[in-house]
Amino acid sequence: MIYELALVIDKGTHWEVTNVTKNTLDNLANRNETMLKLSYIAYKQIKAGLSENKIVQITKEMMTDEVMPGEVRYITIGEEDDIANHRNAALAKVRMLANPTLASIAGLTMYGFIVLNNDLVNAGYAITNDNREEKYLAILETGDEALINKLEDYLNYKDEIERVAQLERKFSKYVTEINNAPLEDIEGIQNKFLEDFYKTY
Repeated sequence: MIYELALVIDKGTHWEVTNVTKNTLDNLANRNETMLKLSYIAYKQIKAGLSENKIVQITKEMMTDEVMPGEVRYITIGEEDDIANHRNAALAKVRMLANPTLASIAGLTMYGFIVLNNDLVNAGYAITNDNREEKYLAILETGDEALINKLEDYLNYKDEIERVAQLERKFSKYVTEINNAPLEDIEGIQNKFLEDFYKTY
């Protein structure tokens, strides 16, 4: 059986429609959180609204298991709104990629780094940016295998933290650039970030 469906994004107080389609629900059960069944009239109206570049929203207080025309509202995008929507879309697209990577620094990684740093300090090796090469060499020269293993783990944790910190700095810069960019520059800034991201990560 063919159904008219809306592809939607959960905006908290309402659904926002990104597209409409005709499809069966048979193989989409695991994605039903992003799809709503439409009445035929609602489907035609939403399709027309999207083609006119309107923002289409669906209330969450639906009366039946399919969206009816009265449960849909249409917002005309002005120039200011258009810039805001492009900015939000560019931020959302990059955030979907960056957030999992930023979250990959688990609390255990930070905890492990702090513990090892404290162990090295207690052993007489307080490592700073200015003295790190000297301290690394001093630890290696001790020949103490346990201490050298701690240094190796410390450096691995440090590299992982720095890798993600570098991404966070790039992402923060990206957010600032997108929020200050004119409409015609947004796509180029987004594409440059994504190109760099895929090269690095």
